[in-house]
Amino acid sequence: MKTKILHIQVLPKLSGVQRVSLEIMKSLPDSQYDKWILFSDSTDVGDREQCEREFRRAGVRVIYSNKMKRAIGLSDIGAVREIYRLCRRERFDIVHTHSTKPGVVGRIAATLARTPRVIHTVHGLAFHKFVGLPRWLFYWGCEMFASLFCDRIILVNRYYSKYFKWCARKVSTVYNGIDFSAYPGHLPVSQKGTTPRILFVGRLDTPKDPLTFLEAAKILIGEYPDAKFTMVGDGEKYGECKRFIRDNGLTASIDLAGWQQDVSSFYVSHDIFAMSSIYESFGLIFVEAAHYGLPVVATNVEGIPEVVSDGETGLLCNPRDPQALAKNMMTLIRHPELRDSFGQAARKRAYALFTSELMTDRYKKVYREQRKMPVT
Repeated sequence: MKTKILHIQVLPKLSGVQRVSLEIMKSLPDSQYDKWILFSDSTDVGDREQCEREFRRAGVRVIYSNKMKRAIGLSDIGAVREIYRLCRRERFDIVHTHSTKPGVVGRIAATLARTPRVIHTVHGLAFHKFVGLPRWLFYWGCEMFASLFCDRIILVNRYYSKYFKWCARKVSTVYNGIDFSAYPGHLPVSQKGTTPRILFVGRLDTPKDPLTFLEAAKILIGEYPDAKFTMVGDGEKYGECKRFIRDNGLTASIDLAGWQQDVSSFYVSHDIFAMSSIYESFGLIFVEAAHYGLPVVATNVEGIPEVVSDGETGLLCNPRDPQALAKNMMTLIRHPELRDSFGQAARKRAYALFTSELMTDRYKKVYREQRKMPVT
C-alpha cells in the first residue's frame, strides 16, 4: 500500500523553498508514494505553469488553496478549515509543511484531522533582529504554538536550534541541497574576461536588502569604473532599485535583468557572487554559485556562515554595511588568486555537504520514522 504524502507551500514558484520540495518528491518512488502538493492559489509570482509542470513530471498531484494567503488575515481561519477537510477526506499518512504560513495553518489543520505524521521544515523565521519587539513576540508566539502541532521540526541550519531548545527532541537539522547534474558545467576563469563582473541573484525585497548592494556597487565603481554588476530577480523593491541606478548615473555599470527562468549563463559570465541579506536561513543560491566556482561576498547572518565559510569560500561582513560589502568585493577584485582559491574551495564544499542526495536521504529517513516503510 502506498504512503500518501502532502507537502504544503505558499507560492507556486520554483524558488529555493519549492525546489527543496521538488527534490524530495523526485526522490520518492511512485511505486511507494502517492505524492501531493498544495499551493496558495496566487498568480502574482514568476512562472506558475513551469512550477506545476516540474512537480507533475515528478509524479506529484498539484492542488491549490483559495484560502491560504501569504499575508496574515481572517482568511487564515478559512485556510485551517479548508486544509482540515482535505486531510480528513484524503487521509494522508504524512503532511509536510514548509515555511511560516503553511507551517502554522497546515500543522494545526493536519493535527486536528488526526494525520499520523506531521512534519515541518523551518526555511526561515519571521522573528529576527530587524523587526520591532511587538512583531517579534507575535511571530515567535505563532511559531512556538504551531510547534505543538507536529511530530518533527526540521531546521535548515544549526543557528535556529537556539529557539527550539524546549522541544529539542523533535528537532533535527537537514541542510538544503541541489542536484548538480541538472546544472550546466562552469567555464574556466580565463574565459570570463578581465573586466570585474559581480552578480546578484535573488528577490528584490526587504530580506535581501538590494539597496545596500547598490550602495556598495556605487562605492566600488568609484574605485573601479570598469566594474560591471548584474542583478537578477524581481520583487517589491524593483522600482526603488531602478530609480537608484538612474539617479546615481549607474545605468552603464549596473544591469537590472529582472526575473530569469535560467540563470546559468549569468553565473558562467561573472567573477564574484554577492548578496546583502539582512536575514537568510540558508541560501541555496550560494550553493548554485559554488557549483560554478564563484567566490562569495555576503553577510554573516543566520545560516549563511554555515554555507559560506568566511575566509575559505568567501568573505562575510555585517548586514546593512555597504562600505564593508564594497571592501570585500574590492579584496577579491585585487587578488584574482584568492578568487580562484575561494571558488575551488566553494565547489568542493558544496559537493561534500549540499547535494540533493544527502538532503533527500535525510528526509526519507524522517518519513520512515515510527512507520514500517521500505528503505529506498
